Amino acid sequence: MGIAARSTFFKGALVVGCCVFAAACGGGGGQGDTGRLSLSVTDAPVDDARSVVVQFRGVAFKREGEAPETVQNLDPTPRQIDLLQFQEGRAALLLDDVTLLAGRYEWVRLIVDNEPNVRDSYLTLESGAECELRVPSGSESGLKLNRGFTLPADGSIALTIDFDLRQSIHAPPGQSGSGVDCTQGYLMRPTLRLVDDANVGAIAGRVDAALVTAGCLPKVYVFDGTGVTPDDIEEVTATTPDVDPLLVAGVNIVNGATQYAYRLAFVPAGNYTVAFTCGDDDPTNDDTLTFLPAQNVTVQINLVSTVDFTAPAP
Repeated sequence: MGIAARSTFFKGALVVGCCVFAAACGGGGGQGDTGRLSLSVTDAPVDDARSVVVQFRGVAFKREGEAPETVQNLDPTPRQIDLLQFQEGRAALLLDDVTLLAGRYEWVRLIVDNEPNVRDSYLTLESGAECELRVPSGSESGLKLNRGFTLPADGSIALTIDFDLRQSIHAPPGQSGSGVDCTQGYLMRPTLRLVDDANVGAIAGRVDAALVTAGCLPKVYVFDGTGVTPDDIEEVTATTPDVDPLLVAGVNIVNGATQYAYRLAFVPAGNYTVAFTCGDDDPTNDDTLTFLPAQNVTVQINLVSTVDFTAPAP
């Protein structure tokens, strides 16, 4: 098995007006100073679902040193977004160049609609069954990201929130999660990342069809840092180490059935470990996965770092 790594210009992440990339600029952040902010949402895929629709109502921001939060309602309000339509560098714009007080913000909170027996947030399985998507406290406390950001005075910043649906969607206890039945609905305990669009790149590559054997569920895992020993996704507890992947990419067919490809966008600049597996990974269990030898890769701003997985010579 050989793996080749290289970097090319970062193309394809600015897609059809859905993504906003803006460089942060400017100064201080006094009480009267303001800046402009754009906020988008994107998604890492989930298995066994045709759509994952979340109904967003607004976004709340908490400025450092101030008690009240600032709430920006969406236009139109509410907005239903199928997160599965926004992958591999595509993102849905929630807020476009809104004006906020400049300075340091402690957190961001997405306000979503999640009423029982109402078609607001829902999931459609591959079988066609439509399931209620329950987001605990989604309409009350919302989906909170504790990572902060700084809005420059007289400047602008564009941020993207990445939903990792593979780690976020759970079948309720006692339900099979087989992709057929959803009598109790599904739970979303979101795994979210907040990234500054001015400081990200991407990882992409091709996978030889010979590696995707019968029964293979091909995925590429990305771990923060170099030299990481790849491991499965699992719920972290006091007795399990936190070695979960930062990102997981599905592998899709290209060029007929002769080659496969993957793409991971909105990856902060830095060093990562990338590995390929065919295993079925249940986030609620400690699964044993077999990975091909991992590769270290460096992501640079506005560049695509390419890692190709090829079959070993016979």
